Amino acid sequence: MVKEDVKKVLKGTTLDGIPIISVSSVTGSGIDELVEALEQLSVEAAKAIGSELFRLPIDRIFTMTGHGTVITGTVSGGKVSKGEVVEILPSGLMARVRGIQVHNRIVENASAGDRCALNLSGIEKDSIERGDVVATQGIVRPTRIVDAVLYTVKGKEGISHNQRVHVHTGTKEVLARVRILGSEEIIGGSKGYVQLRFEEPVSVLREDRFIIRSYSPVSTLGGGWIIFHSSQNRQRFSEDSMEALTIGELGNLKELVHFIMKSSGQVLSIDDVWRELFVDKNEIQRVLNEELEGGNILWLKAINKYLSKNLYNDFFKKINIEFEQLYKKYPFRYQINREEIKSRVFNNLDSKDFGALLNNFIENNLFELDGNFIIQPDRIAINKISALKETILLEKTFFTDGLNTRNIQQLQQEIKIQANKVEEIEIFLLQTGKIIDLGNNILIHNEVIKKSVEKIRCILDEQGSATAAQIRDCLDIGRKIAIALLEYLDKIEVTQRVEDNRKPGVHYMDYYI
Repeated sequence: MVKEDVKKVLKGTTLDGIPIISVSSVTGSGIDELVEALEQLSVEAAKAIGSELFRLPIDRIFTMTGHGTVITGTVSGGKVSKGEVVEILPSGLMARVRGIQVHNRIVENASAGDRCALNLSGIEKDSIERGDVVATQGIVRPTRIVDAVLYTVKGKEGISHNQRVHVHTGTKEVLARVRILGSEEIIGGSKGYVQLRFEEPVSVLREDRFIIRSYSPVSTLGGGWIIFHSSQNRQRFSEDSMEALTIGELGNLKELVHFIMKSSGQVLSIDDVWRELFVDKNEIQRVLNEELEGGNILWLKAINKYLSKNLYNDFFKKINIEFEQLYKKYPFRYQINREEIKSRVFNNLDSKDFGALLNNFIENNLFELDGNFIIQPDRIAINKISALKETILLEKTFFTDGLNTRNIQQLQQEIKIQANKVEEIEIFLLQTGKIIDLGNNILIHNEVIKKSVEKIRCILDEQGSATAAQIRDCLDIGRKIAIALLEYLDKIEVTQRVEDNRKPGVHYMDYYI
């Protein structure tokens, strides 16, 4: 009967459903069962906190003769071992654990829930402050802005937007501004979504608890927990902001992972997602596999990272917008340097992530790669530029000129096209292989070179070799053009120079431009 009364009192609280064990201090009945239950709860608590990430908020720092710097605190998560290198946050300084004590006993390691002292080497006492956090190195990033859910104290004054407050979290006390989302204030005894803007870097993670006190006079106003420790300046009355925090507070793991993948704007690994949520990596992988099967995300195998399908489509649209702007500004251009795309559209992605994303676009025939240049597929832009009357006219002029070349000014006078357009079209014809640059700005149409090669073959097939003068006379051109043409053919190994003669090269029989 007593158990049922206790269950009713605990219903709806954080202790709802917890085991109730009857114990007698006189007979000792139930003691073993109680100890077993407590041990099981400690194991579950350690798992919930996250065994992969060690954190210890520092409450005391002192030095001991012969030992050096010692810090004390309660391990809030994970495990630390003697000899391990740890990071002091938010300073980012590194130290090595020389020794560990738990409840005045020397041990090899300490785990979540242990009250312990760490003897640190490689760091001075004055470099550490109360409120700093000792953590696994390279994982926790200090922040100045977090998303949170805040509960105010019933019967106390409420909290208004942008109010300056004291925030207590772990062993840290820091001043902050409260940005209230969705309203101008949170009245006493109610709940609201907020962003805390700290006045100095703070090392907190999702689900960390905090207390808020008024700036002056100091009085407790409320408390809450961190929803997202990696955040940005959100619009206060935006539906997206409220949706984000609602998912962060109430969403299940699948909804949380989906939201992070969608909102990150990044290509993410499992470790990246883990750093946002700090839950079991196996569970994250399970959710990612489900999202992959459902077509909500894509896997970039080369880098073993994921991105949302929505983000993938957004990236695709952004590249196409770059092409639209290119065509509008430069009607005779059809390709963009991949580094320009990287800097203008994907500046927030590192080079490996961008490379893997671009390769995926190419594999799916969404874009093509021509050397270091990106082009749209199926030669749509190339065909469109080739069909422009200015392009047709200039290409025809190059073909008609044969091996007799003219400079830009002469071409402009002949075909009545602006000099800058002539330059642009020349570049296009060069890029598409319609004309060939023999060097020294000697530009010859591709088909003209093919016909010239056929004539050169006739001489070489008959004689086995020929001098530059003989080839010049055969083609009926000047020496300058003849030498430029032969040097080009030597370069691509259609011919080879042996002293003063030209002989068939490696690609003599398979030359096609």
